[in-house]
Amino acid sequence: MLAVPYFLSPAEGISKCEAIAIQRGERLLLSLKTWVFGKPKKPKSPSLVSQWDRDNYLGIDATANIRGKIAVRSGDENALVVGEKSKFSGTIVVSGNKNRILIGSNVDFRGDILVKGDGQTVSIGDHSTTVGVYILCQEGCDVSIGRRCMFSREIEVRTTDAHSVIDRSTGNRLNKPASVAIGDHVWVGLGSIINKGSNIPADSIVGARSFVNGTFEEAGVILAGTPARVVKRNITWNRSRKANFTVEEMDSWRS
Repeated sequence: MLAVPYFLSPAEGISKCEAIAIQRGERLLLSLKTWVFGKPKKPKSPSLVSQWDRDNYLGIDATANIRGKIAVRSGDENALVVGEKSKFSGTIVVSGNKNRILIGSNVDFRGDILVKGDGQTVSIGDHSTTVGVYILCQEGCDVSIGRRCMFSREIEVRTTDAHSVIDRSTGNRLNKPASVAIGDHVWVGLGSIINKGSNIPADSIVGARSFVNGTFEEAGVILAGTPARVVKRNITWNRSRKANFTVEEMDSWRS
């Protein structure tokens, strides 16, 4: 679960989470100001924020560190929420209405998020980190990334192929879009692609340069290859490096 609330209006956001700073309906350029109970506070670093000037909602915790570009190219009732002590470096571009981008607490996100369409959600759970990821959320689908995940660089997560593959005999589209769900404590290796319709269970690893294009049910596995398949079971992983781990250490991500 994200530490920041899902909200539809500034008033609702304030009532649910005192730490969330909400700015609505005002064009924001060069220097972003966040607001907590009507008192302006400067974030730790400036952010280039453009075209978030329609009926859209921006909620950034006063302790968050934001660098990059955040823009609504078109649309209304979109919301971006960034939780406490999180870091964001990259771009977020939204084209559409009623979309939600929810970044939890203590997240370190480096990369780009592109949302095109209506009523979609991109969520990133608490304590997750990315070195370089591109998220494409389109065609009415969602992207969900769990808590304590770790993404390397050159990674793509996408709900669509962006163009159609068509069966000539029927005229039907073959490559339909689908949502992506990544469980808690998933490590995604260098250069991997998480394609439309993928479901990766908790406590798993995706090997470098893998192409994940399906639903997996079993947690604690290593997925690798093109297309990815289970190559090892009954595993876990840890950010630290040593020869042996206790059960408590192996399960520490669950807390």
